[in-house]
Amino acid sequence: MTHDRVNVSADERLALTFSQHVVRLQAVLEQTIAPALTAQGLTPSELDVLATLLSAGTPYRRRPKELAAHLLLTTGGLSNVLRRLDARGLVSRVPDLSDRRSHNVQLTPDGVTTARAATAAATVVLQRVLAVVPAADLEVALHQLQAILGAVDDAWLGLAAK
Repeated sequence: MTHDRVNVSADERLALTFSQHVVRLQAVLEQTIAPALTAQGLTPSELDVLATLLSAGTPYRRRPKELAAHLLLTTGGLSNVLRRLDARGLVSRVPDLSDRRSHNVQLTPDGVTTARAATAAATVVLQRVLAVVPAADLEVALHQLQAILGAVDDAWLGLAAK
């Protein structure tokens, strides 16, 4: 049997409301870029992987564990995304020269082209959607979100390590 809590603290209410707003914003942004992704034949998770590899710079490579942590995907979820991208020839697995037991995920030349096109298309749509918000407000929100994510990441990684 569950009981509804009548007395929710201000901190709990703030955390819940903040989380709801972040999730809502994410949903709105994902819905707006969905047609651009569909045109590229990509899912949001696939775009996230491609964009993350692209942002790593040449040779556009990362360890799967780094990708999973950065994207907050389970290793199983990441494996599914990587299988689909590999089947399309957009990523490949290359040996990790520093650890022969491991491998890295790397964008193929087609993957670089697709990642650039998909991120450019998504960026155009996102900029159009966010144009209703003054740039100064977006900049303040960006800095605040970066600070919040930094604190949460530090706390989360600290908990996960225990």
